[in-house]
Amino acid sequence: MIRSIRKADIPACVKLYNHYVENTTVSFELDPVTEEEFSARVESITQRYPYLVYEDDRTGEVLGYAYLSVYSVRLAYRFSCDLSIYVKKDMQAHGIGHMLYSAIERLAYAQGFYSIIAVVSEENAISRRFHERQGFARMADFDDIAFKQGRWIGVRYYRKFLRTPEDVPHELKAPVTDYWEETE
Repeated sequence: MIRSIRKADIPACVKLYNHYVENTTVSFELDPVTEEEFSARVESITQRYPYLVYEDDRTGEVLGYAYLSVYSVRLAYRFSCDLSIYVKKDMQAHGIGHMLYSAIERLAYAQGFYSIIAVVSEENAISRRFHERQGFARMADFDDIAFKQGRWIGVRYYRKFLRTPEDVPHELKAPVTDYWEETE
């Protein structure tokens, strides 16, 4: 099932995320995050954006999460948001990312966003294909912009429009904080 994140989810999300921090170039953080740091991030993000988890119906285990966040702090960018999705390493290619994305896109649309931006490591072929399958268009490449694991890595920017310019509301609505959806 997909639902809004809870405080009790923080340890599982930290473990899931830190795998990517420590072992991959999916995240450009260099040091693992603590539960306190992660919790503070969630608290800050959920003031303005949705934050969802995918929980296994049988075991209750958190197998992935997705959230939107600020694309840029300048107010003129307020109708665009940044997307992050993380799925447990051994649960990729089971549709969890797609279900999380579908849910977060619906919430982004309901909140009034115009577009979603995704910044993907050039080395993350799985994420690049994922975003393209979800309807994102590749907008820009920045070669050799980050240094991790002893090498230079580039990023690719993807963007998906959620509505036409004429359909953008004058202001964004508050994020949904009690999202709950039964999934197949």
